[in-house]
Amino acid sequence: MKHEIYIFGSMTRGEVTSSSDSDVLVIQEYTEPHLFPPSWSVYSRKTIETYFAAGRLFAWHLHLEAVQVYPRTGPGFLKDLGEPAPYSSVAEDIAELRFLLENSILELQRNSPSPIYELGLAYTAIRDIAMAASWSMLAKPSFSRYAPYELPVRCPLPLTVYETAMRARHASTRGTAEPRDYDLAVRHLKATPILEWVESIWSQT
Repeated sequence: MKHEIYIFGSMTRGEVTSSSDSDVLVIQEYTEPHLFPPSWSVYSRKTIETYFAAGRLFAWHLHLEAVQVYPRTGPGFLKDLGEPAPYSSVAEDIAELRFLLENSILELQRNSPSPIYELGLAYTAIRDIAMAASWSMLAKPSFSRYAPYELPVRCPLPLTVYETAMRARHASTRGTAEPRDYDLAVRHLKATPILEWVESIWSQT
């Protein structure tokens, strides 16, 4: 079975913390994800080619950050692909993510029975909105978990609240301990003009 393995994300940015994911990518001729740990991202060559041709943000993430770890010789499939097409769906992606964020806030305002899940989903939407917007608002796209605080439009959500939402995401997806102060973060999120921040970013992309 011929395959290549890459690492990307916080490991290659030097942002690893005790809560970081291990972002591992496997590229195969045909996808056989059952052969690898379930937390790894397994894609076929054809799928990655399609992402690069379409200029998907994930393709740019790999192009800018992925480091080949197996095999340790040769240029590798990603190098052979070259630079992805320009990322052209910024506005559409932000629109979809804004819809998810608005729904999560609405669920929290309705006293959702799953506040940890909704808070974590809101974190993911805010982070990904900033990553998408960074394409046109920064000198180069940012894939940092702190991308919302790197944009020229100030994020109104206090950093401590954002980090609590991040831990809520980890709790809902990894089974880690729920953040003790999640109720305070929920109140902040409901009261903060985060959707207005998104609108401001959206108008500049």
